[in-house]
Amino acid sequence: MHVMDFPSQSPPPLSLERKLQLLDGSYPYIYQTIDGVDFHAYCFYPDGCSPAQNSTELLPTVVFFHGGHWDVSIVTQFSPHAMHFAKRGMLAIVMEYRVDSLHQASPDDAFNDVQTMMLWLRNNHDHLGADPDRIVAVGAASGAHMALSLAMRKKLRTLDGYSPAPQAVVGISSIILVNRRNVDFRRFPNAKQPSKNNPWYYIRRKLPPVLMIHGKADTLAPHYVVEDFVRAMRRKKNRCELIDFDACNHSFF
Repeated sequence: MHVMDFPSQSPPPLSLERKLQLLDGSYPYIYQTIDGVDFHAYCFYPDGCSPAQNSTELLPTVVFFHGGHWDVSIVTQFSPHAMHFAKRGMLAIVMEYRVDSLHQASPDDAFNDVQTMMLWLRNNHDHLGADPDRIVAVGAASGAHMALSLAMRKKLRTLDGYSPAPQAVVGISSIILVNRRNVDFRRFPNAKQPSKNNPWYYIRRKLPPVLMIHGKADTLAPHYVVEDFVRAMRRKKNRCELIDFDACNHSFF
């Protein structure tokens, strides 16, 4: 995990034109380096609140974990959403993590990355301007699996007294159950890990509030599974809401 180094000027522009457009206006920081590969967190700030402007205000923060079934890296998937929330007074962050197609990485590797990023965020919250007690994790599909896991798993990494767990979660087109019928099953290193790591396994009382957003026509993450998850969370007296959309499939958002 990287210790923060805040240059006086923004880092050099990104090489890919597509990324340049969708990440325009963000502050890219390296939160970890693995085998010589840098992994970035791209921070979108409200006007007047960036580190370069010496703002001391701690902002409510939203962190986005992209989808891609642990295989495709699409860091810009939530860039428009990040801009939306930054314009409304939040620090909004999109992040890179290891995926199978680029790094021969497993879902466990990806989950270690999001834990590292959240610990980096909390340990550097004063420099970044993030309120460590007001962090929402938002994820799509596999990203939602990881956001829910951060909020629900009992055993997470800690650093200097900080936890990577968010205070709330928004899951979009969430993958909640991975089993032998799921296309992502083969990405796990052994047959026991998917069931052991499914958010279903960790439903209990006193979990952070969760908002689920899902299409009723989702063929990759069936809507009925999300409905069952919401009911199970509520039976444990957790705050868990579902907003669903008729005739919408997996990537409707």
